[in-house]
Amino acid sequence: MDAIGRGSENKQASGERGSALVMAIFVLVLLGAMGVVLLFVTENEVKAGQVDQRAKRVFYLAEAGLEGGRETLRVTNLSDPLASNRGTFDDELAAAAGGNGTLDVSADTLKPVYDAAGNVTGFTGYGDDVPVRPLTAFGRGVYAAFLVNDIVDVGAPLTDSNDRVMIIAIGAGPDRSVEIVQGMVERKSFPPLPATITMVGPSADFDGGTSAAKGYSGDDCAGGIPGYSVPAIGTFDPGSEASAEVGVRKPASYTQGAESGVDTVDDVAGVADPSWQDCDFLLDLARSVRSAADLVGNSSTPESALGVPGSPLIVYIEGDYTVDAGVDGAGLLFVTGNLEFHGNSNWYGTIFAVGKGTITRSGNGNGDIDGAVLVADVAGPDRTLFTGDDCAGQDGVLGTTDDGAATGTYSVNGAGSSSTEYCSTAIAETQDRFPFSVIGFRQR
Repeated sequence: MDAIGRGSENKQASGERGSALVMAIFVLVLLGAMGVVLLFVTENEVKAGQVDQRAKRVFYLAEAGLEGGRETLRVTNLSDPLASNRGTFDDELAAAAGGNGTLDVSADTLKPVYDAAGNVTGFTGYGDDVPVRPLTAFGRGVYAAFLVNDIVDVGAPLTDSNDRVMIIAIGAGPDRSVEIVQGMVERKSFPPLPATITMVGPSADFDGGTSAAKGYSGDDCAGGIPGYSVPAIGTFDPGSEASAEVGVRKPASYTQGAESGVDTVDDVAGVADPSWQDCDFLLDLARSVRSAADLVGNSSTPESALGVPGSPLIVYIEGDYTVDAGVDGAGLLFVTGNLEFHGNSNWYGTIFAVGKGTITRSGNGNGDIDGAVLVADVAGPDRTLFTGDDCAGQDGVLGTTDDGAATGTYSVNGAGSSSTEYCSTAIAETQDRFPFSVIGFRQR
């Protein structure tokens, strides 16, 4: 090959190498640009994640303040020695208002105060109000909670007309992140009991015994509402009323105001809260009581663990239970199985036999039940609560017209002067022990 041919080949090879170099540089620039973009995206995602994490952290702090304030409010309300004060939040609102007698706190003005290092040292924007939950360290942040009235009582901010108030809670983190939440809270226990002994379900199986000394009264007890009375035995349809009347056997005494005997047995369906006829409500009530219970036990739970007068408890028993002679109990006793109550024992409060729906009061004695009793068989054919056949009704078959509660049983045997008396103060003391529920929530 001559010199001219070799020169052409060299120029061609040089051009190809130059093109390859340009392509390589272009690819490197493109990869570099992509790396910068990915780095930028990753950095933004990290920052967004940090912002989200901070937001969640202070939200949980504010929620902790709300929950802490809710429980503090319950304990404070429950500890008041005056039962009348436990029925409203008037005294708690007055205490929260501080020395000037005005509730100054507002979700719009409440803010954290920081020191030079960025640490939260307190909060401002609440005047001289007394926090229901003061500055509290939690994890890497702090929270506090304040009490105000609900919007229904805005015209009278220190007067509670509906047993409902609002808690404003604030959470603050070390990075100056802040969250405020507002929760409307109320006491949520159970509706008014319509009778001294309430029998839910058809064909109420009531037997009050034949001892002359036994007594059943729908008249409110001493310390209750003067002149107030309820039926001694309450049912939810005329047929069930007639069944219960069969068990009202003299010479035992039945009184309700000017009424006596079978006239103290009434169909309360038209006056009672309809929830008592709702089987799903009764199941929810069982769950609520279990959740709020001071003690969840079974047939082996010692009677010494039950509440006593002056120190009542909410006790939830899974299965059968026996209250033997000599017990002096108080509070709410909720039994899902058969409850046997000795005639020589006393109870001050509320007794629920919801599940198998059977109460037997046996043995001689002169014990008293002051409060109210409710019986409901909702456990279904397998006789176990919270299984698939609950609320199957009298025929035990789900999906038929009688779905709901089956026949409940209240049976008394043995001699003695035992009594069962309606007592609104004893019932209220039981209701007062339930936690407050958040019924409305707002995140600022």
